[in-house]
Amino acid sequence: MEDEIYATHTNLARVRVMKTVTGSYRGIVHLRPVGGDPESDDPHETEQEFAREDQARDAARALASKLLKEHGF
Repeated sequence: MEDEIYATHTNLARVRVMKTVTGSYRGIVHLRPVGGDPESDDPHETEQEFAREDQARDAARALASKLLKEHGF
């Protein structure tokens, strides 16, 4: 599963999907300022797990959009 990167002029959001030990999928968004240390990512998870990878990715994209807007998009 490939990560996706979304950016504004101030922040980067890296969207990824992880398969859980139970076989479901969870979307994760790593948010950081542009030029910030990758180790300083602030991870945010989708509120629920999903049966399919594409559902988790869509939820993570929506979360990334929300977070970028909240942080100065």
